[in-house]
Amino acid sequence: MHVLYINYLFDKTYSSVGAAVHVKEFVKAAQQCGLDVKSCDINKFTSEQAAVQSSVRAWLKKHLSRYLAQANAFLSNVSYFRREWQLVKRERPDALLVRYNLLNFSAPLLSKLTKIPLVLEVNSPMALENREFNRNVISLPFLPEWAERINLKLATRVYTVSEALKQYFVQQGIAADKISVVPNGVNVDDFGPDVSGSQVRARYQFSDETVVGFVGSFHYWHGVEYFGDYVQALAGRYNHVRFLFVGNGPLRESLETKFARRGLASKVAFAGYVDHGEMPQYLSAMDIVVAPYPPMEFFYFSPLKLFEYMAAGKPVVASRVGQIEELVEDGVDGLLFEAGDAEAFVAQSVELIENPGRRRQIGQRARNKMCTTYSWRQNAEKVAELVRQSMNGKA
Repeated sequence: MHVLYINYLFDKTYSSVGAAVHVKEFVKAAQQCGLDVKSCDINKFTSEQAAVQSSVRAWLKKHLSRYLAQANAFLSNVSYFRREWQLVKRERPDALLVRYNLLNFSAPLLSKLTKIPLVLEVNSPMALENREFNRNVISLPFLPEWAERINLKLATRVYTVSEALKQYFVQQGIAADKISVVPNGVNVDDFGPDVSGSQVRARYQFSDETVVGFVGSFHYWHGVEYFGDYVQALAGRYNHVRFLFVGNGPLRESLETKFARRGLASKVAFAGYVDHGEMPQYLSAMDIVVAPYPPMEFFYFSPLKLFEYMAAGKPVVASRVGQIEELVEDGVDGLLFEAGDAEAFVAQSVELIENPGRRRQIGQRARNKMCTTYSWRQNAEKVAELVRQSMNGKA
C-alpha cells in the first residue's frame, strides 16, 4: 500500500515547527508500521531563507503580504496541482493522505479526477481561524469557507485531532461517520526518563531549585497573561522555586517587562526559541510543567506540548478544557483547574511544589499513559486503518 502524504508547510524550522514535527514523526511511525508513506512538501518555500531568497520577493513580502497573501495562496493551487499531478504520475500511489491548509483545494480535485482515494487530515478549523485571528490580513470573501468545504466533501475519509473539531464539522453538514478522531502523539523514546537535563539546569544556574516550566508560543490563547500574578504568588512564597519559559511570540516582551517591573527577573529564565531536537533536555530540566489555557468556548486543539510533557514523565498542571480533560485524569496523571481560575492554578502548583514524591508518582503515570495509548506509532496505526478503509470504499 503506497501512500503520498502531502503537506503545504512553510518555514518548517520556526513558525510551523509543531506541524513539521507532526509530519516527520507520523511518517517515521507509519513506515515502522509497514505503511509505505512518501512525505511530499508541495510548498517550495519551506524555510524562511527560501521565502526571502530574492530581493524582489523580500520586498513584496514586506510591503504587500497584507493585501496579496491570500490571493497568492488561492492562485498557488495551479502550481500545486501541477506538482501533485506529476507526483501521482511518477509514484502511482494507492491513496493520498493530505494535511489540509487554508485555501488549498488542489489535492481533492486531483483525487476526484484520478479516482485515487483521499484521506484528509484536519488539525484546525482554518476558515474560522482566518476570520477570528487574521484581521491584519485582507481576507478573500467566501473562498476560505468554500475551499474548506470542498476538501471535506471530496475527501474519502476525514480525521480530526479532537472530538470538538469533529463535531464542528458535523454541525456544518459533514456526515459524522465520515470523520474519525485521531489525537496527536509523541515519540516516547525521544522523551524518555534517561534524557538528562543537567546541562540546561547548569546553563540557567538552577542547582537544586524546583523548576516550573512552560513551553509554547507566547500568544493569548496559551494563557500567558496569567504568568505575571502566578510567578509573583509562588516566588513570594518559596525561595527555592524558579521558572523556565521556552518559546517565542508576541506577548513575550511584555511579559519580560512585567517581571522586571515587579522585581521578579531573577526568578525567571527565558530560553527563547529552542530546536525541537533539544526539547527533551529542556523538559528533563523541569520539575513541574504548566499549560494554563484560558476559557475558550471552542477549544479544538490537541496540544502537542501536553503529550511531550507527559511522555517526559513530568507532572502537568493544566486547564480543564477540551481534549486536555480527556487526556489528563485529575489527581492521577496530572492536576487540572478550571480555566481562568488563577487561584486554583496557583493552588494546584503549590500541591506539587510541596510534595516531591507525588510529583514523581504523577509523572510516572503520565509517561505510562503516553507509552500505552498516545505514541506516534499508535497514531499511525489508526491513520493506516483509515487509509485501508478509503481504499475499500468505506466512506
